[in-house]
Order: sequence, then C-alpha cells, then structure tokens
Amino acid sequence: MTASVSGPAEHAVTVRGSGIVSAVPDLVRASVTVTATRPAVADAFEAVARSTTAVTDTLRGYGVSGPDLATTGLSVHSETTWAEGRGNEVTGYTAATTLQITVRAAGASAPSPAQVVAACVGAGGDDIRLGGLEFDFSDPAALTATARERAWADALGKAEQYASLSGSALGEVLDIAEVDIGDVSPRPVAKAFAAADSAIAVERGEKPTRVDVRVRWRLV
Repeated sequence: MTASVSGPAEHAVTVRGSGIVSAVPDLVRASVTVTATRPAVADAFEAVARSTTAVTDTLRGYGVSGPDLATTGLSVHSETTWAEGRGNEVTGYTAATTLQITVRAAGASAPSPAQVVAACVGAGGDDIRLGGLEFDFSDPAALTATARERAWADALGKAEQYASLSGSALGEVLDIAEVDIGDVSPRPVAKAFAAADSAIAVERGEKPTRVDVRVRWRLV
C-alpha cells in the first residue's frame, strides 16, 4: 500500500488501491510439434505431413479450427555422424512442423481440454511432442473491469480514512494512474510426453486478474 498526505501548500492525499478477481480459465493453449526422421528429405516431409493431417483432422473433429488452429513453424535439417577418416556423414533428415492450438470450454457435456489434448497426441503417435500448456480467458476485459472497480473501491476507502484521520474531507480527484505490476500468476507448463490413449489430468485451477490504481484527491 502506498499513501501520502501532502503539505499545506497542496493539501491532497495520494493512495494506491488493489483489486483482484480470480476465475477458472475457459481456454487452454498448447504448442504441438510433429517431427519425423527419415533417410531422405522427401520421406521425412511425407511422414510429417501424414501425422500432421491426422492431428489436424482429430482437432477439427473436436471443433478446434480457424484461428484456434495455426501452423507456427516448419523446418528440416540433416542428421550427421562423425566417422574416422571420413568426417561428418549425413545419416538422415529430420522434418518438423509446429501447431499452436486453442481449446475452448464448450459446456459440461463437451470433451475436456485434457481429452482433446490426449486425442491430439494419440493421433500423432510417436511423431508428436507437446511443448506446453497455457491457461487463459476468452474475455479478459470483463475480469479486468471488475478488478478495476475493486481497486477503485480499495483506494477510495483508504483515502476517506486518511482524510478523516487528518481532520479533512475528500474533494475532487486530481489524478488517476493505473499501475502496471506485470503478470501476477505463473503459467502452468507441461513437459513433453509420449502418445497416450487416456487423458492426462489437466487442472485449470484459478487464475487471478489484478489491477492497481494510484489516485490523488484534494483535501478540503
């Protein structure tokens, strides 16, 4: 908490208020990489294309499409080994593509994010890797607005108390500034895992949205 009461020349009070709203995230973002190593470049690309098609078809079957399904990377590189007297020799080629997916909560009867991710991993087989999970909100503005209202109420309560303690009353608002405190919650990250037929538990928990405001009132 920050609060200050100015001297007689200015006769004002400045306080800082905080507002926090916690809610269960209603969407999950995941980074999925499909990779394959084969003796020839064409074979590596064909294997990646085949697995990627299986993954995207599965995701679309669960309603993950449009802006919720995007290719964010495509690469190929050679695999080499060092041989005595011959130096580095190419032993094959690894192709990879990365998909960014967003799974949205669609109601109690809809598949859970865990089931969708498990189906995605199962469709890709041994060629798929899950890079991580990030939980978020589809409408963060509504939560921020509520947090902002709570921050204002917090600041107002403090200012009224300081005014009373100093034998004054609150006058007009002289200045308002929203204070940036950065991300207030760690983002869950899942390590890459092999293909599985059953869903691995994905607990969304609650994620807080916080707003801090600094307000200056004239004292009368």
